[in-house]
Amino acid sequence: MPIAVQGARFPAPAPEPPARRGLSRFEFRGVWSIITWVAMATIATVPFTNVFLPGTNKQYSVMSVLWLLLLLCFFLVPSFLERGWSAILAWMAVLFAIRYVYGWLLSQFPEFMADSTRNMIRPLLWAWILSGVMRDAKFRRWGVNIFVATCTFGAILHMSGIGTGPEFGSLGMERVSAFQLNANVIAVIYATGFVMCVARVIQPRTGYGITIRALFVLAGLACLGGLKLAGSRSAGIFVVIGSMTLLALEMRRARWSFPAILAVASVVGGLWFVTAQQTVISERLSHIRESGIKNEDRARMAPVLLDQFTRSPIVGLGPENYRIELGNRSGTGDPGIGIVAHNQLLMFAVEMGLCGLIPFLSSCFLLLHHAWKTWEFEGGLPIALALPCIVTAWVTSNVAFHWHFHFIVAYVAASYGAMRHEAWLQAAGPVPSEAR
Repeated sequence: MPIAVQGARFPAPAPEPPARRGLSRFEFRGVWSIITWVAMATIATVPFTNVFLPGTNKQYSVMSVLWLLLLLCFFLVPSFLERGWSAILAWMAVLFAIRYVYGWLLSQFPEFMADSTRNMIRPLLWAWILSGVMRDAKFRRWGVNIFVATCTFGAILHMSGIGTGPEFGSLGMERVSAFQLNANVIAVIYATGFVMCVARVIQPRTGYGITIRALFVLAGLACLGGLKLAGSRSAGIFVVIGSMTLLALEMRRARWSFPAILAVASVVGGLWFVTAQQTVISERLSHIRESGIKNEDRARMAPVLLDQFTRSPIVGLGPENYRIELGNRSGTGDPGIGIVAHNQLLMFAVEMGLCGLIPFLSSCFLLLHHAWKTWEFEGGLPIALALPCIVTAWVTSNVAFHWHFHFIVAYVAASYGAMRHEAWLQAAGPVPSEAR
């Protein structure tokens, strides 16, 4: 052991990669590899989270079985808890814990509350494990590519009429969902896959040649085809914000001037406008223009939610307690069940007041902050996924229930953690030979 000398600075030795660390007395060899590959398999099931195993009477989905296996392995390797830690995930855990406690104290529908909170906590634990797995750059790349591949496969099945379910919405037979998912959910999954395809095509230094990039172009077109069938405006917002943000950031990384970026953004925006014509999304928007914004469901729901929030801005009304009043006053949903908020920001504000709003906003701002910090390290993909996710959560959707949102959180958290670790290694410098 070297003797410390006053004034001398010996850098701290770099930690060994997690897979090579010494196992604690409570951990088992080989479980790290099992966790890694099961985690990759769960990513492939995101568009098929409601596809159930045959003969189980819709009790066990493919995702639930893989998730249970992943959770079992997670408990066998406690060090994954430290490896996957992120301030984003910590604030989300606080938010869901508060909701669960609030539910038992205040909710008039404890069964609904327990079920909905469980639908938030399960993907949160999954995101925590994924964050640890994808700290490795290789598995971040694998995770994104697997997500794109399964979105492409799902979109092809969707367009072929395989696995399609009942139509959602009020525009007849044109809006078709698939794989027993809500049309908005499956469409935003396709939108996420499309933004990832754009990143793989335009980002430099990815190691992909022209052939692979051409395959990503075809994959992106397939995702757009599935999105068109689902006809979700939330997905349309996601695609526009995500792809435009990605283009602007990647051009800035390439040292393009601001006028050049603005010109390209204008052209791409015009192309999106032309492409959006003659789609279900444009028909739904024209329906709003013809009948007036006041006849749109979400436009009628927003004032009711704001009124409910102002009645109890500190502690809220309790989880699920807002639904029936919201449905009755806005004229939407079933009379005895009501309707969910379709706005994650207002939902948590109404349910828990500032006690829920503060941790939710903290999670959102940390997600944006960490995504922005990884711009030079990981490219523009983290911010191009995080920004539209937050915009849609504040306007049109309940992202906390959706597995694809938690995958985005895990990807951003893993990128930020890997960047911090890389910066620490560079600051530490090489390990002196006498300290080895």
